[in-house]
Amino acid sequence: MLVGHFGAGALECSYRTAFETLGCEARCFDIADAVERYCRFGSAGRVFNQFVPVEAWIRKANREMVMQAIQARSDLVVTFGHYPIQAGALAQIRLSLNAYVIHIWPDTLMNLEAHVLSCLPIYDLIATYARSTVQLFQSLGAAQVAWIPLAGDPLMHPVTECAKAERIAFGADVTFIGGWRPEREAVLSELGAFHLKIWGPDWGRRCRGNHVIMRAWQGRPIHGREFAKAVSSSKINLNIIDPTNYPAANMRFFEIPTAGGLQISSPCPEMEDEFRHGEHVFYYRHTDELPTLIQFLLANDGLREKVAAEAHAKTLGNHTYVHRARCILEQCGHAPR
Repeated sequence: MLVGHFGAGALECSYRTAFETLGCEARCFDIADAVERYCRFGSAGRVFNQFVPVEAWIRKANREMVMQAIQARSDLVVTFGHYPIQAGALAQIRLSLNAYVIHIWPDTLMNLEAHVLSCLPIYDLIATYARSTVQLFQSLGAAQVAWIPLAGDPLMHPVTECAKAERIAFGADVTFIGGWRPEREAVLSELGAFHLKIWGPDWGRRCRGNHVIMRAWQGRPIHGREFAKAVSSSKINLNIIDPTNYPAANMRFFEIPTAGGLQISSPCPEMEDEFRHGEHVFYYRHTDELPTLIQFLLANDGLREKVAAEAHAKTLGNHTYVHRARCILEQCGHAPR
């Protein structure tokens, strides 16, 4: 049983497909939707609960989660992220089912909230995306912690052949896909000399006076197949990892090569031995290095294609969510078929 939120492009959806590929019967419980169903006073109550969580509504959703796990006789319960899962609910699942309970932590520690911390000693395994956080989770009371990075999902982001009109609509010399951050704005503002496209939320609201950004921003985020079309149609895909994710790899680090794109990434020490500079990816250390690196790559079609192909092969060979799900099953003694 997977517990999280199963919206478009969600990590939970990738893991569900991966566990099913390995022969598991995967059931899903959307804890975010369940809490919303118990919120009173309509949309005002839902907004209020986002800022001031109401214990009674959250407890009802957690009870529903427990009942579904019991009815399904779940052997393994996998929770995700920072959703409002209560320690008492997890304890009840372990008591009622003797199930193996794990948590997949895919986020910056900035989002490690009190309710997540209270659950750490109850989980059999914490699967954290960042190797640098393993010891920290142990010091906070987790019994067992494993470094299980994020990965690529070739079903969600397949290599896509685009028609000419799609290549024009989605392609660029340099593409950035992601939400606004001040650090990202600072980097992208230096790339006004290139055919640049930016896809993602908040850019229009945050950058109204920035002509480079507003000219490049496409007005919306993109997911799934559209994401894959933009990556495959663009000569260079820029990945500016959030400083709070450093030194780990974010989701974009794997999504770009999964879709067949060439990646320029900010430093990512936890993956630089595996995805090597000039062989699978190009790293930049300082913003002022980027224009020269971009110009060099735009002038070398063969090199771009070779590096993108090597990265795609490495990702599909070792870094998909099937690989991650297999590792989780092995960690908890459920060897996959």
